[in-house]
Amino acid sequence: MIKTRLMKLLKGSERYIAQNVLWQWLALLFQIAAIFAAGTFLQSMMMEHSDTVLFLRTALIVFCAFLVRFFCERMAAISSGKASADIKPVLRRQIYEKLLRIGASYNQKIPTSEVVQVTTEGVEQLEIYYGKYLPQLFYSLLAPVTLFVILCPISWKASLVLLICVPLIPVSIVAVQKFAKKLLNKYWGIYTELGDSFLENLQGLTTLKIYQADGRKADEMDLEAERFRKITMKVLTMQLNSVSVMDIVAYGGAAIGMIVTILEYGNGAVDFAGAFTMILLASEFFIPLRLLGSFFHIAMNGMSASDKIFRILDMAEEADGTQSLTDGPISVGHFLRTVHTCYPFLFS
Repeated sequence: MIKTRLMKLLKGSERYIAQNVLWQWLALLFQIAAIFAAGTFLQSMMMEHSDTVLFLRTALIVFCAFLVRFFCERMAAISSGKASADIKPVLRRQIYEKLLRIGASYNQKIPTSEVVQVTTEGVEQLEIYYGKYLPQLFYSLLAPVTLFVILCPISWKASLVLLICVPLIPVSIVAVQKFAKKLLNKYWGIYTELGDSFLENLQGLTTLKIYQADGRKADEMDLEAERFRKITMKVLTMQLNSVSVMDIVAYGGAAIGMIVTILEYGNGAVDFAGAFTMILLASEFFIPLRLLGSFFHIAMNGMSASDKIFRILDMAEEADGTQSLTDGPISVGHFLRTVHTCYPFLFS
């Protein structure tokens, strides 16, 4: 799920997203190399063909692979931070400049509390969208294809079964997308209403004290806070249920691939090293999409906030005047006559 208008805000951050995907892909390749080397060594031990040289070579490959994988994961994290670093100040600057153009009357169109909430927490939610969700989306498409191409020569049946089961996770994500969007829009609506009430009551606290209405307003805020708590619990319940479904699909698909691999090994179609590699890498078909599903709910929250951000940016602005002052000096007498004409009560 990609929002076109959010993508237009990247302005050069695309390279960091591409770097993030590249580092994750390289880490996957070295992980495959380490597992295949370990499987080959274990097969040699079973066949009593292992020696010290093979052991040292395998240990060196595994050690180097883990070092490179650690380096790649660190670089991917750095690229993730850079991908979202420029977005927050850009959005906040655009909102600030928009409010300046509208003028002090902006609060007649949108509550001040909503502006504060959107420019703080709302913008922060988009950090996950740019830094985590988008790179993971592209990597989730690349990783299963890469694994299928590499593992297909070992066992095309098991590889094909794993590849076929992979799309079940996006199907489960799409199934909850419509419900999640409605729920998150409702969540942000209640959240901004609560903030608006809090700010209004805080600004008018003196007046409430004078008329002894502060207790009634406190009770009203308690009801609004309880309403917000309930919608928050609904959001968390939806996310946990969705994660449970994705876990069942992911681990179930990996288990099916492992069973097919074991059957292939029992029939002699796959050797021990190949079966070992297939079993350990079966979950890697699903882990990227499983992680994408976790980021999806946070990204949905950010996208719901972005709707409110774009609503502020799309607010109509007052047109500038078409007349300008005439050149030349303005006399004091002319100024006084103009004031007398417009405001005669000042001279009564």
